[in-house]
Parts: sequence; structure tokens; C-alpha cells
Amino acid sequence: MESNKIIPKGILFPFILLTTLFFAWAVPNNLTDTMLAAFKRIMSMSDSKTAWIQVVCYLLGYGCCAVPGALFIKKYTYKSGVMLGLGLYAFGALLFYPAMLSSGVNVDFSFFMYLLAIFVLFAGLSVLETSTNSYVLAIGPESTATRRLNLSQAFNPFGAITGVVISQIFILSQLNGMTATERAQLPAEELAAIQGQELNAVTTAYVVLGLVMLVLLLAIRLTR
Repeated sequence: MESNKIIPKGILFPFILLTTLFFAWAVPNNLTDTMLAAFKRIMSMSDSKTAWIQVVCYLLGYGCCAVPGALFIKKYTYKSGVMLGLGLYAFGALLFYPAMLSSGVNVDFSFFMYLLAIFVLFAGLSVLETSTNSYVLAIGPESTATRRLNLSQAFNPFGAITGVVISQIFILSQLNGMTATERAQLPAEELAAIQGQELNAVTTAYVVLGLVMLVLLLAIRLTR
């Protein structure tokens, strides 16, 4: 019977899109440690300063935005919540580009801009996870809701692995191996050039991620 199917034919494509999101939000979650290592090396920062990345990701982004996200979903719809979360995710990732450009003005201001981008991105992840989990449960028969959610969640680890691969190939491998002491001895122009190349590697990964999220956002917007 159709009511006993985990994924009835009528919801197959929307379900695939929603399941893709379980993959999608695992990617930036597993780039966080890479950001810590990258910014510590690029900007010769202390552990206490780079720890702000984790504060912004988890305390501010996830911790402070889950409840507002749930209230938004309650007032509107699960689909609206998914679109809001994806929009913030994409916008935060794209904000990495102006953050990179600001590095030519002031390194500390550039780091603040990156923190702002990270906050917006992780606020989006918080709203996205809250709404997508509920949406997957509600989109099909109630009798198979738990199995449907478990199936979607099975794709989350693949996103985590992808995040690790992206960090190793496209970010960490592009960082200069010089220590903070060696960097401090470089002429200002040479150091700025190295930092620019390294920040470009970090930024490119996130901007591409943001563009992919915009495509997903459009697909979900056009799907009933």
C-alpha cells in the first residue's frame, strides 16, 4: 500500500532535495577545525583568538539561532524554514569574499568580517537542521516518518567526509608551511602576498559552497 511506503512516489523528488540538505550541512561543520588551523597559520594568531571561531560557530550560530528558527517555522511553514536556513547558509558562505578583500585594509578587521560570515552561515545551519528534520517527518505518511528520517540522516556522514576532503585538498594543501616566527621576519609586502593566496584558498572553497546552496535553494523554491 502507498501509505506503507517509506517514500511514496509523489514525494520522491522533494525527499531527494531534502536528503541532499543532510549532506550539505555536514560539509561546513567539518570545515570548522580546518578554519581554526588555517586562520592560526595565515594570520599568526594565538589559540585564544582563533577560539572565537568555535564560539561564533556553536555558541552564537547554533546556540542562539535554533529557537528563533523554530519560532519562524511555527509561524510560517517547514519549507519557509528550509529556504531561510539555506539562504543564510549561502549568504554567509558568499560573505567570505568581501572578508577576503578586506584583508588588504586591516588583518584584524578582515578576521572580524570572517567571523561575521561564519556567524551568518552557522545561523543558517541551525535553522536549516531544525526545519529539515521536521519537514522530512511531515512530508510523507506518519507511519513511516521515523524510517524516512533515518534514511535521510544516513547521508550526513558522506557530507562530513566531503568536508574533510575539501579541507585537505583545497585549503590545507594550499597553505604555506612557514612558522609564525618565519612569517614575522618577512617583508610586509611578501607576507601580504602569501596571506592573500592562502585566504583565497579558504574563500574559494566557501564561495563555491555558497553558490551550490543557491542552486539548491532555487530547486526547493520551485518544488511543490
